[in-house]
Amino acid sequence: MTMLQAFNILRYEVDQKYDSHYDAFNPSEYGPQSSQRIASFLLYLSNVEEGGETVFPLENGVSIGRGFSFKQCTGLKVKPRQGDGLLFYSLFPNGTIDPSSLHGSCPVTKGEKWVATKWIRDQREGEN
Repeated sequence: MTMLQAFNILRYEVDQKYDSHYDAFNPSEYGPQSSQRIASFLLYLSNVEEGGETVFPLENGVSIGRGFSFKQCTGLKVKPRQGDGLLFYSLFPNGTIDPSSLHGSCPVTKGEKWVATKWIRDQREGEN
């Protein structure tokens, strides 16, 4: 059974960002998971004057090279536009983490960014 969590509303002001990360939890790092985030949906609630892009550093399966930083805003960038939605999967069909799902939010350099995030889980938390 697939479960949808409630929307989380985020507001980013100038210079605020979110370093690149995975939405799925790696069992080798976090232990066994009774419910895993299989996909993420972002709904952009505002336009951003400058910056604030959602970034995928490993677009097209490109390897992380030396000098890669989770804090840098490099890779495939999606500009927030009010009313647009972005859906991406965190796991492969076999349940392992898809490295290309690594993502973050570039710093807002002018204006504000408002986004609603919803995680889609493989089952209700606590169910097996």
